[in-house]
Amino acid sequence: MAALTTAGQRLTRHRAAVIVALLTADRPLTVDDVVATADVPLSTAYRNLTELCDAGVASRINSTDRADRFELTETFSRRRHHHHLICTRCGSVADFDTSATLERAIAKELATVGASSTFVASGHVFDILGRCEHCGG
Repeated sequence: MAALTTAGQRLTRHRAAVIVALLTADRPLTVDDVVATADVPLSTAYRNLTELCDAGVASRINSTDRADRFELTETFSRRRHHHHLICTRCGSVADFDTSATLERAIAKELATVGASSTFVASGHVFDILGRCEHCGG
């Protein structure tokens, strides 16, 4: 995996297990989920998830329950571009798709911001906070 090499990292057995856990998950995973799925020690999961995020292979989703979730970035995932619904009560995170109209509006706004400042956007995050169906949503 070239992204790891560029970041000065190797594809170790444990790192590969963490990547497979993220790749096969149907939702963003907590560190505990990764430990259970990849069968790696907790410290190994934390270290590898941090290094994968630093290399741009994985991304961290900040949740409201203080248990961040992780997923592979779009470049390394089978998933399409998506955003997240985050429950403010239990902290669960679910993927959702936005309309093409909204994505175009966001892209247009990013271009406007770039044209009126020295900031160059490389992407966007769109998370919606609320309550999931299990918590009274």
